[in-house]
Amino acid sequence: MDIKTESIQPTASARADRRFTADRDSVSAGDDCQLHEVAFAVPPQASVQELVRIALTACRLASIAGGQATWIVQAGGYGGSPLAVVAQQWAAPRFLAPAGETVERFFSGCEPRVFFRYWCQADPQTVFDALAAGTPLPARHG
Repeated sequence: MDIKTESIQPTASARADRRFTADRDSVSAGDDCQLHEVAFAVPPQASVQELVRIALTACRLASIAGGQATWIVQAGGYGGSPLAVVAQQWAAPRFLAPAGETVERFFSGCEPRVFFRYWCQADPQTVFDALAAGTPLPARHG
């Protein structure tokens, strides 16, 4: 299987950048027509927030009719530790990882993978609150 590589211009410190892959769930059968997994690089000193921003640029999330898609950002790949919640109706992700946490520290014990798990049209604030509290997530399909 070929992985698309995002054409982000390397920085002067590109030699020290850490390679990651990002992937996402499909939102419908028609969304399966193309590969979603992409490779990208970030400096190890970058914040987790910057990593998510770059991953979102590299691995575009599908928009859905109604404008209410909710995504859980997972570190280490599918089923990994939750980093943030992204919602189609929010201007920016809401982070579970501490502000200023670096990629090097956060990913020291897991695979350099980011997965965007589609949580359908569940209320993103309820999803965020459940992840933050360590309580069960709401149903994906309401």
